[in-house]
Amino acid sequence: MTNRRLLSLLLFLTSFCSSLLGAPTGPPAVVWELVRSADRSARLEYCGAVSTSKADFYLFLLERQALAGLVLVQEQTGAPPIIFQADTSLFFRSYDDRGHSLDRPLQDGIRVLLQKRNHAKDPGVSPPPTRGDAEISAVGREIDRIIYPIASLRLGSNSTQEIWRLLRTGPTVAVDARSAPPGSIIVSPTRYFPHGPVYLGHAGIVGLDGSIYSADARFGGRRTKNFSLADWLKQFGSSNGCFAFVVHVPPGREIPRL
Repeated sequence: MTNRRLLSLLLFLTSFCSSLLGAPTGPPAVVWELVRSADRSARLEYCGAVSTSKADFYLFLLERQALAGLVLVQEQTGAPPIIFQADTSLFFRSYDDRGHSLDRPLQDGIRVLLQKRNHAKDPGVSPPPTRGDAEISAVGREIDRIIYPIASLRLGSNSTQEIWRLLRTGPTVAVDARSAPPGSIIVSPTRYFPHGPVYLGHAGIVGLDGSIYSADARFGGRRTKNFSLADWLKQFGSSNGCFAFVVHVPPGREIPRL
């Protein structure tokens, strides 16, 4: 019997995703209040829960203008709930910046919840499910569509924390975000604290006119011109930090004009 079966994850799917405006049917009131207070300007959706032998985990979707992200709350017996992880994606990382482990069975449970949530929102999504069916943000995907064909660099992740790590350790050159040249990738990784707040992050590409092109949650994750560089620095500078990187482009190739 596999370890996944031994852990016997119990998925609480009483509601695939209920609006904050409705009465909470799954999480205790204290969990709702924790997530609500973490970002009071965001729209909240409850996506379900996963139970392990150690704790219960409650998954929420946060949306605020162009941004979309996930908050995973952990509740253990005898302890107040905490924000265990938060980012634009909870996949492709074994550990977050706090060292919290996201075990594979827990990832699988979260994936099932999000696949069911996304299928309920878009019944046109047909089986078999794929890894992308569980994503709620497309920040990395939209960067890859521009950068990979000309630089052969694929981020392969929609997590702002993972994108930041890949750019720091990959074939890139860090530049000052305040004067990032056209074609550079700018990223502001998600930050959060156990009892809030949550600062959703984002990532995009700097265009020729100083505008930033990035996935926009208001349009199903489609890439749009949704920030100026000045607006980006103002929104993310003090809370998330702003980091920019120039990608090495082989001779004879050019980044498309944005």
